[in-house]
Amino acid sequence: MDKEKGQSAGRRLRVLFVCLGNICRSPAAEIVCRAALERAGLAAAVEVDSCGTAAYHVGQKPDARMLAALERAGYRYGGHRARVFRRSDFREFDLIIPQDESNREDLLAQARSAEEGRRVLPMSTWFADGESEREVPDPYYGGAAGFDAVVALLERSMPRLVQELRGRLADS
Repeated sequence: MDKEKGQSAGRRLRVLFVCLGNICRSPAAEIVCRAALERAGLAAAVEVDSCGTAAYHVGQKPDARMLAALERAGYRYGGHRARVFRRSDFREFDLIIPQDESNREDLLAQARSAEEGRRVLPMSTWFADGESEREVPDPYYGGAAGFDAVVALLERSMPRLVQELRGRLADS
C-alpha cells in the first residue's frame, strides 16, 4: 500500500495556528501550510485551521494587506473568517501552534491539564533550522514589507513543520 494513501486513509491530524486577532499571521500560516501539505501529498491527512486569542476581529476576513501579500506570493484566500480560541480546541486539535510567545503563554494559561498543554507546540519546533526569528512578527502596524516578510518566514518554516507532521502521521 502507498504510504501516502495509507496515511490519508487512517487517522487525520488536526493543526491549529493561533495569533492575537486571527486576521494576519495565523490565517497566513493556515494558507501557506495548506499549500505545503498539498505539495507534500498530505492534504487529505492533515486538517488545518486558525484562530486568535482575542475576539477583536471575530467574523472578519483576514487583513487586506495580508491577503495582498499572500496573493503576491501566489496563494489564494480560501474564505477564512476570524474566530477566537475555544476551550474545545484543546480536544479538537492535535497540535496548536502559536505565532509568538505571548500567544503561547495565553494558550498555556487556558490549559487545564498537562495533556492540553502538550498540544501547544514550543515556537522552536516549527521554525526552519538556522532561522534567526523564533516568533512570527506581527505586521499589523507596519507596511506591506512586513506582511511580505511574514509570508516569506512562513514559507521557509513549512518544510520543517511538514516533516514534523509526516513523522506524527507515521507514528499514529
